[in-house]
Amino acid sequence: MEHADVPTLADLLWPTINFVIFVALIVRFLRNPIREFFRARTARLRDALEAGARARQEAEALRATLAQDARDLPALRERLRADLAATAERERQTIIELGRQAAEHLRNDARLLAAQEFAAARQALRAEVIEEGVRQATSIIRSALRPEDQERFVREFVAEARAAE
Repeated sequence: MEHADVPTLADLLWPTINFVIFVALIVRFLRNPIREFFRARTARLRDALEAGARARQEAEALRATLAQDARDLPALRERLRADLAATAERERQTIIELGRQAAEHLRNDARLLAAQEFAAARQALRAEVIEEGVRQATSIIRSALRPEDQERFVREFVAEARAAE
């Protein structure tokens, strides 16, 4: 085996010097941009962590609120049921009162109509009785009246008319 394949110290020295110069140039010219990159990255990470912590706190508060609402749900349901029952009872009382008022109004209208009908019937009956009385009186007077009575009535009428003038 030959040792020609093994690198010598001179073979390793030039690449090492080249590497050191390369690193020195990178550090010299890229130090500030690299430092600024890592500073900005650190700030972004810190902001992201703070935002995550705030989001976690908000999520915890929301979860606590939802848990409290879930615990209060049966009581809320009972309050709503009681409110609905009270509202229904008020509406029922209102409808009953409106029905009573309508019934009273109908009763009053019926009384008034009955009184009017009764007065009209009484008036019609009175007129009929008077008419029948006049008819019968006329019939009796005609049968009892003689021609000399008629002449006497005419003379008395004419005398009263002259005296009135």
